[in-house]
Amino acid sequence: MFKDKNIIDNKKIKKFPAFLISVIFIYGIVAMLDGALAWGSLREVGSVFLKMIPILIVVFVIMVLSNLFLTPERVKRHFGRNSGVKGWFYAMIFGIIIAGPPYILYPMLKELKKNGVENSHIAIFLYNRNVKLPFIPAMIYYFGWQYTVILSVLLVLFSIFNGLLMGKITNKVGEVGK
Repeated sequence: MFKDKNIIDNKKIKKFPAFLISVIFIYGIVAMLDGALAWGSLREVGSVFLKMIPILIVVFVIMVLSNLFLTPERVKRHFGRNSGVKGWFYAMIFGIIIAGPPYILYPMLKELKKNGVENSHIAIFLYNRNVKLPFIPAMIYYFGWQYTVILSVLLVLFSIFNGLLMGKITNKVGEVGK
């Protein structure tokens, strides 16, 4: 589930060279029309990239470690029923560090639900997907570290509220249906 080799869409990979060629072509035209503008733009892009490298390295290391150590068996063991606060904590952490598009995660969540994961844990997991590790470097660059930290902390805190609410609502609906 976590080590799915087909997470990256092959169509997007095939489109990337065309996009890159288009960008190079546009830069070439701009350079012919106004070389100083093109050079200034390239310097700015390089500057932004250099500022993001340390954060990108940290994000990459976290993602590699999560893919190495997070197996479905470990998730089921720490994320299932009767896991208490530990289960909530793991739901938050897994939601933050797991990568990939949501439509790939839904089958995994269905499987986990079959194995005893509560609706509240799934709600917390999905809510914390909004804390995107790969976007943190860009957020820090554009909005500052204070904004990024406060937003991330609020997202995590509201995920708990969301999980509690989802647990209460789905338990009430389940009781009515019995």
